[in-house]
Amino acid sequence: MTQRDTGIRYLRLRADTLMGMFQRLQGPARAQALAALAHSTAEHGGDSARRVLESAGGDTAALLAAIEKTAAELGWGSWRFGERSATRLALEVTDSPFAEGYGAADTEVCAPITGMLQAVAGLALGGACEAREVQCRARGAASCRFEAVTRSKP
Repeated sequence: MTQRDTGIRYLRLRADTLMGMFQRLQGPARAQALAALAHSTAEHGGDSARRVLESAGGDTAALLAAIEKTAAELGWGSWRFGERSATRLALEVTDSPFAEGYGAADTEVCAPITGMLQAVAGLALGGACEAREVQCRARGAASCRFEAVTRSKP
């Protein structure tokens, strides 16, 4: 099944099918593949987020609300943006399909959410950001938590 949204093609794929690929990779290869997925999501998801921000007239609160709604519609779990400062944006995700699809893990596995947060935070905070998952359901936490912080300027 596919869905199109303003010329963007979406693919519906079982979460365990996608995440099973990562389970089958060994340590360094798994880490590289998850990082590549996060970067790709930041790039391509960032394009979508920029369009949302433009359609919201630059209103970053409207951007965050739209991202929360869209994430749920796409099956990416229930997103709730939390603490926001000039340099930091927090996100909590309950019911992450990536954590559920992966199963028990010894590391955080929600790379697509990390990538999307990196892109969205860059728009909401007005500059390049680094995002990371700070707790993951795949590691036994009740929910997945993420934070993005603005990159230091050299």
